[in-house]
Amino acid sequence: MITEYLPNDSKPYICIEESLFVFMVIADEYFNTKYSGLLSFLMILMLAGCSPEHKLAKEYVKHHERDRIFIVPSYELHKDNQSIYYNDSLKYSEEQFDSIAWVQSCYIQHVSDSIFLSRFTNSLINELTREGFDVYVGDSSDVSLLLPGLKWVVSVAQLQLDENHAITTYEVYSEKVQGYEFEYADLRMNMLSLSSWFEARCTGKEKKQVLYLKESIMDNRTLGFDFALNKGNKGLQQNRDSLEIADVYKMADESGKKHAELLFDHFMNNYICENLPTGTANKDYFYYDRKSRSIKRGLNQWYEEEK
Repeated sequence: MITEYLPNDSKPYICIEESLFVFMVIADEYFNTKYSGLLSFLMILMLAGCSPEHKLAKEYVKHHERDRIFIVPSYELHKDNQSIYYNDSLKYSEEQFDSIAWVQSCYIQHVSDSIFLSRFTNSLINELTREGFDVYVGDSSDVSLLLPGLKWVVSVAQLQLDENHAITTYEVYSEKVQGYEFEYADLRMNMLSLSSWFEARCTGKEKKQVLYLKESIMDNRTLGFDFALNKGNKGLQQNRDSLEIADVYKMADESGKKHAELLFDHFMNNYICENLPTGTANKDYFYYDRKSRSIKRGLNQWYEEEK
């Protein structure tokens, strides 16, 4: 069931064009007061909110529902352990390196490809559906059977899950008879990174846009005190809350949702560029803030290149 993205017909945005004249009259009256700087700043914000790009972004949010999106999922999860130990005096074949990396991995050897991919894909589709799109899923061969009114074809070209770690050094302080002493200690912090390559093509166009994104999760580090009553000493310690396999699968859920939100922003900005008046260049990237239900300027989190 496709849910409605904007809850009802009430206006989710405040159109400020109608009040602009009144505001300018008030601003003119107090322009030479101590509030002139603040009023000028507010005027800039209001005028920016009525820019052609901003209007088109709001228009897309209101009228994008029921747009048809075709998703081609990935059926392979590439995995690699980038932190391995080996005897550098020996020569290893590529197969031996792969075997060493696999055996020494803490996570990737235990991650089920099918579970990770299913949770990622389901989260992606569910969030796009919740955003109001009609989502269709199939193999790349099915794309030739274009649906009437199809807007976008998005292929999950590749998903890469990499395991790594970093060694952090910190000072441990202890209270001795002669005073405080410290020593250095090392703490291993595990990290998993998910890199994704999406290919997005607007129907009716031949060029594909390759969208790249990298996300990471790592062990949580906490500080604590070690206090021994019988010795009367204490020390500042750092403890590691290690990642578990459940955290990896949760990453797949959250990443699928994140990709859906970024795809929405990508579609919206494409709509802006396609519908700007002739001769107008769009220099800003806009995103939809779901908490405040407002359009905001920001950096594009995708790394884009046309193919």
